Amino acid sequence: MRSHLIMLLILIDSALRCLPVNADLVWESSHLTKVAKHDEESIRFVFPFSNSDSKPITIQTIDASCGCTQANPPVLPWVIEGGTHQELEIIVHIQGKTGQFTKSLNVVSSEGSKELTTSVEIENPVFREMKADERERNLVQSKSDRQAIFKGECGSCHAEPTKGKYGPSLYDAACGICHDAKHRASMVPDLKPKIKTEGADYWRQWITHGKKEGLMPGFAASEKGPLSGSQISTLIHFLAKPESKTESKTGKGVIRSFGVPRSNPSK
Repeated sequence: MRSHLIMLLILIDSALRCLPVNADLVWESSHLTKVAKHDEESIRFVFPFSNSDSKPITIQTIDASCGCTQANPPVLPWVIEGGTHQELEIIVHIQGKTGQFTKSLNVVSSEGSKELTTSVEIENPVFREMKADERERNLVQSKSDRQAIFKGECGSCHAEPTKGKYGPSLYDAACGICHDAKHRASMVPDLKPKIKTEGADYWRQWITHGKKEGLMPGFAASEKGPLSGSQISTLIHFLAKPESKTESKTGKGVIRSFGVPRSNPSK
């Protein structure tokens, strides 16, 4: 019986010796998530933490998973005194990014290391529901200048998303944002019934020049719009009713796909 007690005491002593002398930093959360607007350049995250031990702990390095993620400690090495609370600021640069993504950082201290992660979800400007006051403000602006939709803040939704887009994806970015919106203004028609029922000339006129006495802007670069001739050609190809064999054209200028137009369509 005594030998068993001695053995138990030895095991307890060994276990206590294995415990770290100092506690590590205590983080309130190791993962933070935020939703960002499509026109924001960066997102700020703040990770609160504390040193629950009586002795100081030193943060030696903070390594980010990529260059777009920036840690902003006051100084490195950063000495965290015992019993104190601190915050680590993280800036994630999101300009030019879309969708959802996660970035990580590895915080290395004198007591070990800790991985922190940040997740960002960037709203899609094409399918974002516009608020009533935004819609009214834009309507008033369009009545005085129908091309205003491609300028300033409006351009971030109506011009920027069209860059590099062709065919169906260009329709979503240039047309669907207004004509497919659930709560669109009464004067904005639903285009879906017209797709593949109207001819190429019909769509070319509306897309290129818009309606000078109305709200519809001209999307062509010649009208100070965002679309190139090649983009307009693929958009017309997507929207217009198929030509009959007697009406079909061949040779230069024909667009055969919804992808990036061929540099030399005549070949």
